[in-house]
Amino acid sequence: VIASVNKFNQKWEKLYGADENKLKVIYNAVDKDVFKPIDLPEKKNQPPTVVALARVFDLKDIHTMIRSCAVVVKEIPKVQFLVYGDDKAVPEYTSSCKSLIKDLDLENNFKFMGPKSNPHLIFPEGDISILTSISEGFPYTVIESMSCGIPVVATDVGGVSEALNEETGIICKPKNYQQIGEAVIMLLKDENLRASMGLKCRERVLEHFTLENLIDEYELIYDQLGSRERI
Repeated sequence: VIASVNKFNQKWEKLYGADENKLKVIYNAVDKDVFKPIDLPEKKNQPPTVVALARVFDLKDIHTMIRSCAVVVKEIPKVQFLVYGDDKAVPEYTSSCKSLIKDLDLENNFKFMGPKSNPHLIFPEGDISILTSISEGFPYTVIESMSCGIPVVATDVGGVSEALNEETGIICKPKNYQQIGEAVIMLLKDENLRASMGLKCRERVLEHFTLENLIDEYELIYDQLGSRERI
Protein backbone atom coordinates (compact mmCIF):
# COMPACT_ATOMS: atom_id res chain seq x y z
CA VAL A 1 0.00 0.00 0.00
CA ILE A 2 1.17 3.52 -0.82
CA ALA A 3 -0.59 5.90 1.57
CA SER A 4 -0.30 9.63 0.98
CA VAL A 5 -1.80 12.57 2.86
CA ASN A 6 -3.87 13.84 -0.08
CA LYS A 7 -5.25 12.95 -3.49
CA PHE A 8 -3.13 15.65 -5.10
CA ASN A 9 0.07 13.67 -4.50
CA GLN A 10 -1.26 10.64 -6.32
CA LYS A 11 -0.57 12.15 -9.72
CA TRP A 12 3.13 12.23 -8.82
CA GLU A 13 3.02 8.70 -7.47
CA LYS A 14 1.52 7.49 -10.75
CA LEU A 15 4.05 9.52 -12.75
CA TYR A 16 6.90 7.73 -10.98
CA GLY A 17 5.43 4.32 -11.62
CA ALA A 18 3.28 3.52 -8.61
CA ASP A 19 0.61 0.85 -9.08
CA GLU A 20 -2.71 2.72 -9.00
CA ASN A 21 -4.34 -0.20 -7.19
CA LYS A 22 -1.99 0.31 -4.24
CA LEU A 23 -2.75 3.99 -3.72
CA LYS A 24 -4.70 5.17 -0.70
CA VAL A 25 -5.24 8.51 1.02
CA ILE A 26 -5.05 8.94 4.78
CA TYR A 27 -5.44 12.59 5.69
CA ASN A 28 -3.44 14.30 8.41
CA ALA A 29 -5.41 14.68 11.61
CA VAL A 30 -5.67 16.86 14.70
CA ASP A 31 -6.42 16.25 18.35
CA LYS A 32 -9.97 17.59 18.52
CA ASP A 33 -9.74 17.90 22.31
CA VAL A 34 -6.72 20.21 22.09
CA PHE A 35 -7.58 22.22 19.00
CA LYS A 36 -11.09 23.31 19.93
CA PRO A 37 -13.18 26.49 19.94
CA ILE A 38 -12.24 28.81 22.81
CA ASP A 39 -13.83 32.08 23.87
CA LEU A 40 -11.11 34.62 24.64
CA PRO A 41 -12.49 37.56 26.66
CA GLU A 42 -9.84 39.95 25.32
CA LYS A 43 -10.95 39.19 21.77
CA LYS A 44 -14.05 41.35 22.19
CA ASN A 45 -11.99 44.55 22.29
CA GLN A 46 -9.42 43.70 19.64
CA PRO A 47 -9.39 45.03 16.07
CA PRO A 48 -10.28 42.67 13.17
CA THR A 49 -7.56 40.04 13.31
CA VAL A 50 -6.09 37.57 10.83
CA VAL A 51 -3.74 34.93 12.21
CA ALA A 52 -1.22 32.69 10.49
CA LEU A 53 1.00 29.90 11.76
CA ALA A 54 3.89 29.64 9.33
CA ARG A 55 7.64 29.27 9.14
CA VAL A 56 8.80 32.43 7.43
CA PHE A 57 10.41 31.33 4.17
CA ASP A 58 9.70 31.50 0.46
CA LEU A 59 7.36 28.51 0.08
CA LYS A 60 4.93 30.13 2.52
CA ASP A 61 4.98 33.22 0.26
CA ILE A 62 4.73 35.72 3.09
CA HIS A 63 5.29 38.47 0.50
CA THR A 64 1.85 37.73 -0.95
CA MET A 65 0.36 37.68 2.54
CA ILE A 66 1.83 41.13 3.18
CA ARG A 67 0.49 42.47 -0.11
CA SER A 68 -2.94 41.05 0.69
CA CYS A 69 -2.80 42.95 3.99
CA ALA A 70 -2.26 46.15 2.00
CA VAL A 71 -5.46 45.38 0.09
CA VAL A 72 -7.39 44.82 3.32
CA VAL A 73 -6.11 47.99 4.99
CA LYS A 74 -7.83 50.10 2.34
CA GLU A 75 -11.20 48.80 3.57
CA ILE A 76 -10.37 47.94 7.19
CA PRO A 77 -7.64 50.35 8.35
CA LYS A 78 -7.22 48.81 11.83
CA VAL A 79 -6.84 45.20 10.67
CA GLN A 80 -4.12 43.14 12.32
CA PHE A 81 -2.22 40.33 10.58
CA LEU A 82 -0.37 38.27 13.24
CA VAL A 83 2.12 35.71 11.93
CA TYR A 84 3.30 33.11 14.45
CA GLY A 85 6.22 30.83 13.68
CA ASP A 86 9.97 30.74 13.14
CA ASP A 87 11.00 34.05 11.60
CA LYS A 88 14.75 33.50 12.06
CA ALA A 89 15.29 30.34 10.00
CA VAL A 90 15.86 32.27 6.75
CA PRO A 91 17.08 35.72 7.82
CA GLU A 92 17.35 37.08 4.28
CA TYR A 93 13.73 36.26 3.53
CA THR A 94 12.51 37.70 6.81
CA SER A 95 14.48 40.86 6.09
CA SER A 96 12.84 41.16 2.67
CA CYS A 97 9.42 40.77 4.31
CA LYS A 98 10.14 43.51 6.82
CA SER A 99 11.32 45.80 4.03
CA LEU A 100 8.10 45.17 2.12
CA ILE A 101 6.04 45.87 5.25
CA LYS A 102 7.84 49.19 5.64
CA ASP A 103 7.52 50.08 1.95
CA LEU A 104 3.76 49.46 2.09
CA ASP A 105 3.40 51.37 5.37
CA LEU A 106 1.99 48.33 7.19
CA GLU A 107 4.13 48.41 10.32
CA ASN A 108 1.04 48.93 12.49
CA ASN A 109 -0.92 46.19 10.72
CA PHE A 110 1.41 43.29 9.93
CA LYS A 111 3.44 41.74 12.74
CA PHE A 112 5.75 38.77 13.20
CA MET A 113 4.99 37.24 16.59
CA GLY A 114 7.69 34.54 16.67
CA PRO A 115 7.18 30.92 17.74
CA LYS A 116 4.54 30.00 20.29
CA SER A 117 4.67 26.86 22.42
CA ASN A 118 0.89 26.42 22.55
CA PRO A 119 -0.29 26.59 18.91
CA HIS A 120 -3.82 25.56 19.86
CA LEU A 121 -4.23 29.05 21.34
CA ILE A 122 -3.09 30.85 18.20
CA PHE A 123 -6.11 30.30 16.00
CA PRO A 124 -8.76 31.40 18.55
CA GLU A 125 -6.94 34.78 18.66
CA GLY A 126 -8.10 35.48 15.12
CA ASP A 127 -11.38 36.17 13.44
CA ILE A 128 -10.02 34.15 10.53
CA SER A 129 -6.75 32.47 9.61
CA ILE A 130 -4.71 32.69 6.42
CA LEU A 131 -2.32 30.54 4.39
CA THR A 132 -0.63 31.91 1.26
CA SER A 133 1.73 29.05 0.39
CA ILE A 134 2.85 28.24 -3.13
CA SER A 135 3.39 24.58 -2.19
CA GLU A 136 1.84 22.31 0.45
CA GLY A 137 1.03 18.71 1.20
CA PHE A 138 -1.99 18.60 3.48
CA PRO A 139 -1.30 21.51 5.83
CA TYR A 140 -1.94 20.95 9.50
CA THR A 141 -2.54 24.67 10.02
CA VAL A 142 -5.68 24.57 7.90
CA ILE A 143 -7.32 21.72 9.80
CA GLU A 144 -6.05 23.04 13.14
CA SER A 145 -7.74 26.36 12.44
CA MET A 146 -10.90 24.59 11.33
CA SER A 147 -10.89 22.45 14.46
CA CYS A 148 -10.81 25.66 16.51
CA GLY A 149 -13.85 26.91 14.61
CA ILE A 150 -11.89 29.58 12.73
CA PRO A 151 -12.59 29.96 8.97
CA VAL A 152 -9.62 29.94 6.60
CA VAL A 153 -8.54 31.91 3.56
CA ALA A 154 -5.99 29.76 1.74
CA THR A 155 -4.29 29.27 -1.59
CA ASP A 156 -5.25 26.36 -3.82
CA VAL A 157 -2.11 24.24 -3.46
CA GLY A 158 -1.55 20.60 -2.58
CA GLY A 159 -4.46 19.15 -0.64
CA VAL A 160 -5.89 22.44 0.62
CA SER A 161 -9.04 22.07 -1.47
CA GLU A 162 -9.52 18.59 0.01
CA ALA A 163 -9.63 20.09 3.50
CA LEU A 164 -11.53 23.29 2.83
CA ASN A 165 -14.82 23.67 1.01
CA GLU A 166 -17.13 26.60 0.31
CA GLU A 167 -18.76 26.18 3.74
CA THR A 168 -15.53 26.39 5.74
CA GLY A 169 -13.39 29.00 4.02
CA ILE A 170 -12.30 30.63 0.79
CA ILE A 171 -9.74 29.18 -1.61
CA CYS A 172 -7.76 31.59 -3.79
CA LYS A 173 -5.16 31.38 -6.53
CA PRO A 174 -1.54 31.34 -5.34
CA LYS A 175 0.23 34.72 -5.49
CA ASN A 176 -3.05 36.53 -6.24
CA TYR A 177 -2.86 39.00 -3.36
CA GLN A 178 -5.82 41.01 -4.64
CA GLN A 179 -8.14 38.00 -4.58
CA ILE A 180 -6.79 36.90 -1.20
CA GLY A 181 -7.25 40.40 0.23
CA GLU A 182 -10.82 40.61 -1.04
CA ALA A 183 -11.61 37.22 0.53
CA VAL A 184 -10.25 38.44 3.86
CA ILE A 185 -12.32 41.62 3.63
CA MET A 186 -15.49 39.67 2.89
CA LEU A 187 -15.08 37.41 5.92
CA LEU A 188 -14.00 40.15 8.31
CA LYS A 189 -16.99 42.29 7.38
CA ASP A 190 -19.56 39.50 7.69
CA GLU A 191 -19.83 38.27 11.27
CA ASN A 192 -22.75 35.94 10.50
CA LEU A 193 -20.85 34.28 7.67
CA ARG A 194 -17.81 33.79 9.90
CA ALA A 195 -19.97 32.25 12.62
CA SER A 196 -21.65 29.90 10.17
CA MET A 197 -18.34 28.88 8.62
CA GLY A 198 -16.82 28.38 12.07
CA LEU A 199 -19.47 25.84 12.99
CA LYS A 200 -19.05 24.04 9.67
CA CYS A 201 -15.27 24.03 10.15
CA ARG A 202 -15.56 22.19 13.43
CA GLU A 203 -18.13 19.76 12.03
CA ARG A 204 -15.93 18.93 9.03
CA VAL A 205 -12.93 18.20 11.23
CA LEU A 206 -14.96 15.96 13.54
CA GLU A 207 -16.22 14.03 10.54
CA HIS A 208 -12.99 13.67 8.55
CA PHE A 209 -9.79 14.80 10.28
CA THR A 210 -9.62 13.46 13.83
CA LEU A 211 -6.85 11.28 15.25
CA GLU A 212 -9.43 8.54 15.75
CA ASN A 213 -10.18 8.53 12.02
CA LEU A 214 -6.49 8.40 11.15
CA ILE A 215 -5.79 5.51 13.52
CA ASP A 216 -8.80 3.57 12.24
CA GLU A 217 -7.60 4.00 8.65
CA TYR A 218 -4.10 2.71 9.42
CA GLU A 219 -5.40 -0.18 11.50
CA LEU A 220 -7.65 -1.20 8.63
CA ILE A 221 -4.71 -1.21 6.22
CA TYR A 222 -2.60 -3.38 8.53
CA ASP A 223 -5.50 -5.76 9.15
CA GLN A 224 -6.05 -6.15 5.41
CA LEU A 225 -2.36 -6.62 4.71
CA GLY A 226 -2.10 -9.12 7.52
CA SER A 227 -4.94 -11.18 6.06
CA ARG A 228 -3.47 -10.75 2.54
CA GLU A 229 -6.66 -9.19 1.24
CA ARG A 230 -6.48 -6.85 -1.74
CA ILE A 231 -7.16 -3.20 -0.90
